[in-house]
Parts: sequence; structure tokens; C-alpha cells
Amino acid sequence: MSGDQQNKAAEEELRLPFDDDAGAGTGKRDAAGLAIAVGLFVLAAVIVNDASGYAIRRSYARFGPEIVPYVVASGIAVLAVITVFMAWRGQFEARDRMNWGGFTWLTGGIVVEIAMLYGGTGFIAGSTVLFAFAARAFGQATWLVNIAIGVVLSTALFLLFRYGLGLSLPNGPVERAIDLLLR
Repeated sequence: MSGDQQNKAAEEELRLPFDDDAGAGTGKRDAAGLAIAVGLFVLAAVIVNDASGYAIRRSYARFGPEIVPYVVASGIAVLAVITVFMAWRGQFEARDRMNWGGFTWLTGGIVVEIAMLYGGTGFIAGSTVLFAFAARAFGQATWLVNIAIGVVLSTALFLLFRYGLGLSLPNGPVERAIDLLLR
């Protein structure tokens, strides 16, 4: 084997199974890309609609913090336009098939967390469950490890938001106990 062939073989051994250079577009119109563009336009419109109800606080700069949502919405709208062009021209790479199992776990986690928050279980319990479901969606099947990591992360976030930033989060029994201990 020549030196070039050995270098090429060694390079191929170092590559991960799904590691490849950016692929060329499919050349076909991408309906999913167009749907994503529509979703981006809708998101930008929702942000603008919400921002239109903000109180205007003008100062010497002639505008205040109420301009930020408009800037964000404009950026999202620009991304939507770019997405339309790329989808219409078939410039997106071919994608893997949809992982419906992962999608179901993640969507289920969001629904369960919302139900738990409305049920009064609090931020830490709801976020722990969401983390465990999300980890399962990405292939981590060890529930006890997922829950333990979720408890640590959501508790740290609760402490940061509540005591570091002064924000209020949904209270449950755990949050009330922490408040009693830290006051």
C-alpha cells in the first residue's frame, strides 16, 4: 500500500458512521422546508402581535426595550424567507427518516410537565419529568439516572432563577420547603 492510500485509509477509520461533509442539496422542492418556513412566519407574527401590546417607554434614546421583540421577529422573518428560497430550490440535504418514537417521548414530556405545573407539583418536579422524557427521546433508557440528573439540574435552575435572578417559578411542595430553608 502506498503512503497516500495509507493516509486515506487512516482518515476513513477516524470518521464517525454519520460524519460526512456537508452534502449537496437534493434538487427537489422540499415540502417540509416550506412547512418550516410557514412556521417561522407564524412565530414572527405571534411575536409582533404580542409586542404590539407592550407599554411604550420612550427615553432620550427615542425607543426602549419594547423594540427587542420586533428585532427578534424581524430576524425570524428573514430566516423564514431564506428557508423558503432554499426549500423551493431544493438546496436542503436529504434528511434521515423521522424518529416518531423520540418525537412522541419529547411531546409527551412537554404535555406531562404542563399538566404537572397546572396540578401544583411545582417547577422542580415538572422539569425533572421533562428532562427524563427528553433523555429517553434521545435514547437514554436508564430512568433512575435520568431522574437523578433531572432533579439536580432543575433544582439548580430553580435556585438560580429564584434567588439569583429574583424570578418567580411555579411553586410546589419542594419549592416551598426550599423557600422555608433559605429564608
